[in-house]
Amino acid sequence: MEDCIFCKIIAGEIPSTKVYEDDEVLAFLDISQVTPGHTLVVPKKHVANIYEYDTDLAAKVFSRIPMLARAIKNS
Repeated sequence: MEDCIFCKIIAGEIPSTKVYEDDEVLAFLDISQVTPGHTLVVPKKHVANIYEYDTDLAAKVFSRIPMLARAIKNS
């Protein structure tokens, strides 16, 4: 999407500090860093908001969170 900041980050148009990436998901440090390691995990498929997630997309995104949390905690 033209004005979607997450799509621009995924496309590399906006720089980010990537924490994890695969074919379905991108995880990167939040620019505001509310807390150390504050990471956003987003699907590479454009959705306007979380209410557009179907069960499959939610599983793809949320299944990565425990692994990412452990990696961030141990870094």
